[in-house]
Amino acid sequence: MTLATPELNQSGQMMGSKGRRTRRKLIDTTVELLATTPLRDLKVVDITQAASTSAATFYVYFDNVIEVALAASAELTQSTPEIIATVNSEWTRANSHDRAVEMVDHYLAYWGAHRALMRTRNLAAEEGDIRFIRVREESIRPLILAMVHKIELAQREGRVSRRVFPYASGGTVLMMLERLGALARVYDSNGGVITFAQMREAAAHTIAASFGWPIQDDTAG
Repeated sequence: MTLATPELNQSGQMMGSKGRRTRRKLIDTTVELLATTPLRDLKVVDITQAASTSAATFYVYFDNVIEVALAASAELTQSTPEIIATVNSEWTRANSHDRAVEMVDHYLAYWGAHRALMRTRNLAAEEGDIRFIRVREESIRPLILAMVHKIELAQREGRVSRRVFPYASGGTVLMMLERLGALARVYDSNGGVITFAQMREAAAHTIAASFGWPIQDDTAG
């Protein structure tokens, strides 16, 4: 069964303000529980107990737990206004480091604020659930297109090889950022040779180079 729209419940009835609040509560509670419980282990009773409601009420709005997680995931956007503005701003050889670090930090801030849901969505997508694949694609499309535009501009100006496929390059940058977000806590706390600060800096270097502005060593003669 397809997801009910935000205006309709599972019976096709128009939701009033109380119904919208109840649906919102179920989504928010599910997201909170996903911080400690994997999606495959989360049960309707867990959600209804935490939301102080009943299973009967749950099924007015959703068929199952997957649909709640999907509805929550559809609200995610990795293409935030802040990161799009950074990508679309003017990049130069002089400011490419700062721009790239700013881009990384905007991305990581959003990931950190939505860590549990982002992890849940991406795992479901990686396992081949087409519904989660589609909501992820919707989330990343504006950011991918902004990066593609930046890379194509660099190609026209001779700063990036024409052999580079812009969509693949943008996708690779996004893949890197997603893994950095997913592993931020690992690199920040493992006390190993590789630190999170080093990974953040490496990501910035990669992004700047992808946009045709490789970061220069200030100490170079």
